[in-house]
Amino acid sequence: MFNESKSISNLVKDSSNTTLTLSIDGPYFPLTKFRKALDGFIDLLTEIDKETSDTGNISVEWELTSIKQGSWHISTAGNPMSSEADQSRPCQIIQLFREGISQLQDSPVIPIGFTEAALRYTKVFGELINPNDFADIKFRNDGWTKTITPRLSGNIDEIRKSTYKFYGSLEGKLVSINVAGKQKIGIRSSIEEKTIQCYFNEDMFDIAKQALGQRVYVFGLIRQRLHGSKINIKAEEIKILPSRKDIPDVNEILSRLKIVSAG
Repeated sequence: MFNESKSISNLVKDSSNTTLTLSIDGPYFPLTKFRKALDGFIDLLTEIDKETSDTGNISVEWELTSIKQGSWHISTAGNPMSSEADQSRPCQIIQLFREGISQLQDSPVIPIGFTEAALRYTKVFGELINPNDFADIKFRNDGWTKTITPRLSGNIDEIRKSTYKFYGSLEGKLVSINVAGKQKIGIRSSIEEKTIQCYFNEDMFDIAKQALGQRVYVFGLIRQRLHGSKINIKAEEIKILPSRKDIPDVNEILSRLKIVSAG
């Protein structure tokens, strides 16, 4: 335990809107469980950030701002990673965090901004509840408080088992390539408003590399949530699409049609 509060950062402005606190209370604090809680906390914030950013990349750095004595109260605040970034991003991410935790605590419905990984990180908090050690886990931000119960992990289990598969296609911007383990690319879908993982075979690597940063069309076996969003796709075909700026607008199309008709 700490005998006094410790201020860790002088860079973060004192704002309750951009500060999120994880509180843990109980008779005993196993270090392994504490590490799981802290890892889940930062991993969940980072995953929501990546999932809802325009590029699919991390836009906010989270700083530890205070650790208080007695029961553990760990506060973190968000700083946009560049001066050009949207300065409201920390508030946006925390709001999605609040709405997502509240939604998953109440019912098995996937919140906006919560990926497969985010659900996995969130489930940790419900699994850590135990009257013999971590008897009480709460999140707090700007007057909002949510107490975690084991029902959280049960609702996430219900979500994760309700999926189906079908052949289909999706379009979006190819924002990432990962060749560690099973090869996959990340496609940012404007319709889904999320980044969808796309697994592909070795013979598609060259076209995937060429398509990085461009709009693509992918056809394959899609895995989707029942009454929810697409989870991933196993690609059978990848095509590079023209940039949106190269696609004629409605007025240009009508003008061309008039020229053809006049001819």
